[in-house]
Amino acid sequence: MLMVSSYQQNFEEWGIQMKKRFKVILCLVLVMAMTLPLTGLAFAGSDSVKVGVAKVDITGPITDISTGYNSLGDLMEGLLTRLYARAFVVDNGEAPMAYVSAELVHMTESIKPGVIKKLHADGYSCFSEENTMVTATHCHSSTSNTSWFALYDLINGVPGYDDESYKLIVKGIAEAIEQAYDSRVKGSVSLVYGETDISASNRSADAFLTNINVGDYGYEVNADGTFSYETGLKAAKNAYNHEMAGIVLTDSKGNDIGFLNFFGSHGTSNGIDNTFVASDHKGYAALKVEDEMGEGFVAAFSQADSGDTSPNAINSNDYHDQFLRPNELDATADVIENQIAHGSQEAAAAMNLIKNAKRTELTGDFDFNYTAVDFSDITVDLDYVGDFHMPYDDLSAGFVKTCEPCIGAGIIAGDEEGAPVDNALEGATKHNFVYNEKTKSYDRIACDFSMIDLYGLENLFEPLWPYAMKLLQSDGYDELQMEKVVCLAVGELMQPVQPLQIMRMGSLAIVGVPFELTYEQANRTKAVLEDTLAADGVSKVIIATHANAYSQYVTTREEFAAQHYEGATCLFGPWSGAAMTQELDKLAKGIVNGTHADKGAALAQSTPLALLYTPVSIVDPLPDVGSYGTLKSDVANDDYYVGDWVTASFTGVNPRHISLLMLSDSKLVDNYSYMEVQRLQNGSWKTVYTDGNPYTTFKYESSTATVGWLIKNEDVTPGCYRLVYNGIAKTASGYKAFSAQSSELFRYY
Repeated sequence: MLMVSSYQQNFEEWGIQMKKRFKVILCLVLVMAMTLPLTGLAFAGSDSVKVGVAKVDITGPITDISTGYNSLGDLMEGLLTRLYARAFVVDNGEAPMAYVSAELVHMTESIKPGVIKKLHADGYSCFSEENTMVTATHCHSSTSNTSWFALYDLINGVPGYDDESYKLIVKGIAEAIEQAYDSRVKGSVSLVYGETDISASNRSADAFLTNINVGDYGYEVNADGTFSYETGLKAAKNAYNHEMAGIVLTDSKGNDIGFLNFFGSHGTSNGIDNTFVASDHKGYAALKVEDEMGEGFVAAFSQADSGDTSPNAINSNDYHDQFLRPNELDATADVIENQIAHGSQEAAAAMNLIKNAKRTELTGDFDFNYTAVDFSDITVDLDYVGDFHMPYDDLSAGFVKTCEPCIGAGIIAGDEEGAPVDNALEGATKHNFVYNEKTKSYDRIACDFSMIDLYGLENLFEPLWPYAMKLLQSDGYDELQMEKVVCLAVGELMQPVQPLQIMRMGSLAIVGVPFELTYEQANRTKAVLEDTLAADGVSKVIIATHANAYSQYVTTREEFAAQHYEGATCLFGPWSGAAMTQELDKLAKGIVNGTHADKGAALAQSTPLALLYTPVSIVDPLPDVGSYGTLKSDVANDDYYVGDWVTASFTGVNPRHISLLMLSDSKLVDNYSYMEVQRLQNGSWKTVYTDGNPYTTFKYESSTATVGWLIKNEDVTPGCYRLVYNGIAKTASGYKAFSAQSSELFRYY
């Protein structure tokens, strides 16, 4: 009895202790549950995450519309490769986030408001300005004429706004988001990144070397700012971001369904003389990766910090000379292969990341923050200036300010890529600042314009050049625009309000800005944001440029003072970079603190009444007359070989019919192609290439449609081929589709 009683007592005491421990453990679990982010608990390893991808054609008009170089008088005349909008949706069950990469030269301020309005009209009210980011790849071979403000419509090949092009872009982007959302499947998102050997060049090396911290990059610059030619050459070859980063979307079965990547490289593989609508090297890279990954995979090559980065090669004689494209370096290459040469490098780097890079699954908090800021009037705290200022800058007020947007003379000089025109010299400044030993301060000395090569501007306004400078208010911005030779204060000609955005997915933050950022400005901004966001577990910041709107360049303070092409088009003055960093840091702090920013100043939401339209967009095309589809010029030879061009011309009809039919969702343009290359197989003609192939071209000029094929396709085989022109004519009774063929042609290895 005694032994039993003792055992029972010990057992009861043990039970009491266990209950106490259980209560302690339970309390700890509850405390941890209450303190952990709810979104993180819901997302990590749960079934609530869904991912979706989609790709929609946004090609639009291919004739009578400006080229992407905004070169006066130059218009598009045909098609090389189609343009697409690629959408990626990530949904953690609380609020979806949509990212779109559109193959456009500019994401003009008009596009996103139209997309949001279309989404809401279609019942997708879950998308808003805050959780939707739309970006442009900045391909200079896409069409222009889509802004609601005069600045970006007046300087085009044909001045004005093209409503037809705009509506197709908005429609396509909205449809891409909708399709991506509707196709969501359970899955995951992973971050990948790594250094690449993609060839590029810094097209503004001399301006880059004015940055006071270039020594941190290994460049030797003298105390007075001078440097050797060898140092400048080294910077031209190497001073750009070599990293490619991106996210991989994977379904619950482990199948990759999409890849959104970022690498900064100007969309200038196709030169200023190009008149074919094309997606440039980023578009080719996307097509290449999608083909290699298989049907249904969507790959987007989004734009990063490319402000002073070119895909083209420096001239070995002088890195200041116009850069060289692949066909200028390789006599066997055709001009249409330029985008293929550069795109192949980006595609190879992307495939390496997809297949071989370490993947970091993005789990935890998913959030976003957005605002719109009037960049013409930002007061910037000196904390965001730091040591990055000129010795003569007046910082005595304890802050600096941005100012009304102004364009400088350097834009007339163009850049090393041949755009827009070579009518002046880069580096033309309004004032020199010379240290005065007596006063121990800097004297502002106005430059003698006779000593600055502005002959292009002078010729444009001759003999009224001095009066023109006054008329354009060149002298009214000396304090705020400092070194800039102001050629035009754009004022109401553009939208001063600029949207800024952050999308956070676990340890990654994608930062959207409407500017083109130089390499060093991007580095400075990322350093600040990474420091702020690290407090909330973010270890990687990617800056997506050309996002939600477009407003030229943002450079460092030192690069602004140099007034090369990029500094001359840094519109809001010398403190633009510091201002952008400050406003983005406010969004980043909101991410950390869990507070969403005020949406800010209202953006334009509809087409203004007083807007100049392009002539062809005012009225619909007239009916086609005559014997359209008649063969005018047949293939020249019976036998063709690798490297040969094959062409055939026909009496054509207005290609703008296609855009109008796309807007009306006509069945006539389902799977439509302007041209085809067909091969005779088992007694019947089979289409092997369409107008989406990078080796085919379609041109329309003076009622003549010309179909072209460069025989270099990787999969071309010997056989009997013919070229086909597909047209849709407008008649008195409606639209009529037809096809016309060339003679048969032979090709042998």
